This record gives sequence, C-alpha cells and structure tokens, in this order.
Amino acid sequence: MLGATVSGPVSALTTTPKQSEGPFYPRNIPSDSDADLTVFNNKRAPGEVIEMVGRLFTTKGQLLPGGRIEIWHCDVNGVYAHVGRNTPPGFQGFGAVRTDSSGAYRFRTTLPGIYPGRTRHIHVKVRGANGAALTTQMYFPGEPGNERDGLLRRARNPAALIARNEPGPPPRYVFDIVLG
Repeated sequence: MLGATVSGPVSALTTTPKQSEGPFYPRNIPSDSDADLTVFNNKRAPGEVIEMVGRLFTTKGQLLPGGRIEIWHCDVNGVYAHVGRNTPPGFQGFGAVRTDSSGAYRFRTTLPGIYPGRTRHIHVKVRGANGAALTTQMYFPGEPGNERDGLLRRARNPAALIARNEPGPPPRYVFDIVLG
C-alpha cells in the first residue's frame, strides 16, 4: 500500500457526504474488476494514468480495515463502460478493492473525461466491514466545472468531496472516506 494519507492520531471526523449513484453503476460487474483500471482484456486504456488513494475511517477516527471500496467512472470521452457506446478498448471503468490493515486503499486508473452537465468525477461506493455503507463521488481539485456542477454544489459539505492532489508520477489524488 502506498504511504499513509493521514498521519498521527485522528479525532472526531465528519461523515463524507452522500452523493447519487447515478444511472451509470455497472449493470454487470466485469470479470476484471481489480484495482488497476488501466488495462482491460490485455489492452491499455487511453488517457492520463492517475492513482486514487485514501483511507477509510469511522466518525470516531478509527481506521476500518476490510472495507470494500468500489469505483466507476467514464472514459476519456465521457462515456461509461456499461453503456457500451464506443468505449475504447482497454477501458475497464469499474474496480473494487478491500482496505488493508491500516484502512488504506489504492486504485490505478485513468483521468475521467467530462460529459455535458457534470464536472470531472469518480463514483465511489463503500461498504465497511462493520456494515456501514455510503455512495458518494470524488471530485478533482482545480476543475473549472466544479463551480457549475449542481450535484457538487448541493452537497452538504462540497469541500469534503474534493480530493487532495499529490505530485506523481503518476498524479495521485487522495480521498479519505469517513463512514457514519
């Protein structure tokens, strides 16, 4: 697992805001749904490779090992894989991992494209080993569309949904998740 995203003891945390699953959750989970979304059916997905990393916490600041993190997003052209309209070869579009003993997770994927009405984002579904669940979305810092995205702007705490960027290579987006 890559380095820690939060250091030292953590006190009470605010629950990550809920967001819509949207209409694009995969109808069928692909057989290849691992943490590396950059290669699918032995082909490399087009686009800029990024990492999405973070840790899973309770509101009391306790780490949650064994949680399931799922992500899905559109390709570089703004099309979701299960829609099947001209998605490029190699685009997996969905991945799932378990958090490790320190509550950490890591995905290698491509930077999502943008489609009408939305800013760049990645959908996230979390299931803690303790039974808690959350569906949300991770947004990218500095995106011009963030100010115009209705779902992001209506969130209870929009700033909590914007990842922190760390230099790469590849660029790393840190998105810690707090289950209520």
